[in-house]
Amino acid sequence: MRVLITGAAGYIGRRLAPYLAPHHDLVLGDLHPQDRAGWVPLDVTRMEQVEAACRGVDAVVHLAIASGYEGEHEDDAFNDLRFDVNVKGTYHVFEAAVRCGVKRVVYTSSLMVVWGYGAEPVAPDAEARPVGSYAITKHLGEIISRDYHQRFGLSSVCLRIAKPIDPDDPAWRETPIRPQWIAFPDLCQAYRRALEAPDLGCEVIHLVGESSVRRWDLSKAERLLGYRPEYRMEEMGLRFE
Repeated sequence: MRVLITGAAGYIGRRLAPYLAPHHDLVLGDLHPQDRAGWVPLDVTRMEQVEAACRGVDAVVHLAIASGYEGEHEDDAFNDLRFDVNVKGTYHVFEAAVRCGVKRVVYTSSLMVVWGYGAEPVAPDAEARPVGSYAITKHLGEIISRDYHQRFGLSSVCLRIAKPIDPDDPAWRETPIRPQWIAFPDLCQAYRRALEAPDLGCEVIHLVGESSVRRWDLSKAERLLGYRPEYRMEEMGLRFE
């Protein structure tokens, strides 16, 4: 399968691309493409670039986001960029996918979309309770995904992911982590399964790390994707906040 990855040089993309490369023919799109075969310049806020990148591909993994800050950074200039990239850019991806005959989009949403549940257990079909502008933009992306499925039949999987980390990086053994954070190998497994699963229509799926204190129900990922987490952070010497 020929797969376009947007934001391929980013935090997730530069780890996901090598994982998928043995299984799929990749087109790697980024604002800052590498000078190598398979890379294309891609600014998701520019429709003509997105449409050009989507031509001839079977599926898109949409990773491009407005980056530069973590947490609840909310200044006006960055929020403008957030909405341009995370909302308009996502609209461009889905619109280009329909125009170019793409069969599947895997959209990267965020666990922040359901952050408003606080300490409650979060069911697999929990309604959105976004907290902050980043979460709002990610929820709007889910709405775009559902709209393109309803109007055009475009197959899409929205993965509400927690922050991924490399469990073998010694730096994480010195800093407490949050229990929902997910190991990169488990996250990459989920993306591959989301690409290769039979047509699911339009589904929103939670993805968090496995632990004894997990509050987010993973049964939907297990049932629809066949996902099975292989890493338990607490068994690898990592400490929770």
